[in-house]
This record gives sequence, structure tokens and C-alpha cells, in this order.
Amino acid sequence: MKKHTSDAKIILNHLGRLFAFLKDLDDNTGIDESFSQPLEIIRKTMMFDVSVLYRVSNIIENRLILEVVKVIDPKGLRPDLGEGGKIRLFLDNPDNRYVNELSAFVNRAVSHESVPGPGCDIIGYVYLPESFGGAYLFGGDFCGRESSVKYYEVAGIEIICSFLSTLLMKTQFQYQAEIDHLTGLFNSFKIKQKAEIVVRRFERKPLSSACLAMGDIDFFKAVNDTYGHIQGDTVLKKTGEILSSSMRSVFDVAGRYGGEEFLLIFDETDEDNAFQIVERLRKTMEATAFEETDKTGKRLGHEFFHITMSFGIAELTKDSGIKTAADWVARADSALYESKRNGRNRTTLYKEI
Repeated sequence: MKKHTSDAKIILNHLGRLFAFLKDLDDNTGIDESFSQPLEIIRKTMMFDVSVLYRVSNIIENRLILEVVKVIDPKGLRPDLGEGGKIRLFLDNPDNRYVNELSAFVNRAVSHESVPGPGCDIIGYVYLPESFGGAYLFGGDFCGRESSVKYYEVAGIEIICSFLSTLLMKTQFQYQAEIDHLTGLFNSFKIKQKAEIVVRRFERKPLSSACLAMGDIDFFKAVNDTYGHIQGDTVLKKTGEILSSSMRSVFDVAGRYGGEEFLLIFDETDEDNAFQIVERLRKTMEATAFEETDKTGKRLGHEFFHITMSFGIAELTKDSGIKTAADWVARADSALYESKRNGRNRTTLYKEI
């Protein structure tokens, strides 16, 4: 049985749509998600029975380990390709089913050797640095006796690989430039930029409200002095995870302002609602048990400690008199100072004196 014949013009049209999609990728688009359309092009436009995406998981001596990220296999023709599963290939004695996977990885190029029966007949290689998660392989399997891979299909996969590698590195470099890598939140520059955007929008939308909260880990210096800076970093990382998971998905933004200070932006929210949200967050922080480590970062077993946070909230309205993001941050900082002065582990709303 021969592979159904694809059409070069149709493939070209789909590549154009793919490029438009990839160019619109933002920083929040996951790398795996970026392969959704290429996989559809392989299966539906190039008419392969199965399309698959692998992540290069590891290389151990003479073994290449691939993680199966996504499979489109509506007929269940490749039960060996379970999503989340690992494929282990010996570089010097490969399984014939994965000859193109191995060749694409070794040569850093598209491989399209015909594989009768189960086994991908074309595999492309997308380079990404290890800091971005490492390389990806993707391709298609025609499960008949003859793959009949066309020259224009090979060219199409080569173009997709080059475009994906270039654009994904661009979006990931931008992501790294905006994210605080310890906490996973926006860095100081980006969170202040987000605040400035909200303030400027009020010039066009004066009837809404927004709130900015500044949070500070209480006695953080004592954590570093008592447990060491590695422990301090784990506290900051865990705090970032808690803040991130507590944010509403539509309007809220969180960032590390500096040191142990954090900024939270609540768009389209008045101070009463912001206060309730921040109070829930403060209580979550208070109840969280942080696992103790020694000064080398080694966990000590069942030793835990608790920390608290103080917060200050400033509301932005048409009558607030706030003109810049710096004004807004200064008011939240002033309210935070009141929380600290009044005993810490509390939330204070900014009030004009």
C-alpha cells in the first residue's frame, strides 16, 4: 500500500499559515504547544498516518533517550509511542523502527529513510540550547509497505525546522530577559513596566480601578543568617511559586521587585477585593512549612520552619492623584512600611495623611 499523494501547493499554503501562527507566539506560549500545527501538517496535509513529537531527554554514554511529548495517532497504529513515555536508543545498535530519529539527531538534519511498517519515515531536527530544554525531533509515519516521501515534503520539514528553531529561540531569549529565574515571576524591570502600562491606560479609561500590592518577607535577613543563603534562595523560590499559583489567570501579575520584595498588580480591582485576596495570600504564606536545609543545601529530613509576609496596598482611581508607576509603587511601599511598623505579618491599605 502506497502513501496517499500529497499536494505541494497545499503544503505551501499550510506553511504560510504556520509561519503566521509562529510569528504571533508570545512569551507565555509553551514550546510544546508551538509544534501543534507542524504535527497537523505532517498528518493531515502530508497525509502520514501518525505524527509524533520527541524531546531529547538525555544522552548517557552510547544511549539517546527521547521523551514522547505528543502523538497524533487516531487509528492506534503506534502503541509504542505513548505520550510521556521514554524511548532508549543505542547509538551503535539502533532499533530499526527508530532509524530516522537516530539519524536526525546525529546529523542535526531531516532524515527520511523508508521504514516498512511501524517506524517514522521522516524526522526533522529542531535545535534549541539546553538552557531552553534541548533539541526536539518531530515527524511522521506511514504504516504501509512504502513511505513514498516526496522531495517537497522533505523541503517542507526542513523549512519548518529552521523556522521553529529561530522563532523559539527568539521568544525564549525574550522570556529569559523578562523573568526572574529564581522565583519564576517577572523581574523588576518587567513588573514596573507592567505597572506603568496600567497607569497610562487610566488616561483613556478613568472609570475603572486597579490595585498594587507590595509584599516583603519578614525577617528575611535572619533566614539567611540562621540557615544560609542557599536556604534563603529556596524560600524565595517557594514564595514565587505560591504567589504565582495564587494569581488569577486573567488580570493579575506578579513580579520580584528586588531582594525579598514583591509587587502584585490587580487590574480592574478595587481596594476591598484586593485586600481580601492579599489577606488570603498572607495567611497561605504563614501556614506554609519550609523544609530546612543545611548550609550546603542538603535537606535535613523532617525539620521545617515558617515565615510571614507583610503587605501594603495602594489603589489607582481617577481621583487618586497617581500620575506614574513610581507614584503608585511609593504609596504601596508606604503602606507596607505601616504594616512593618505595626508588628509585621499584616496587610495595610494606603491612606492619605
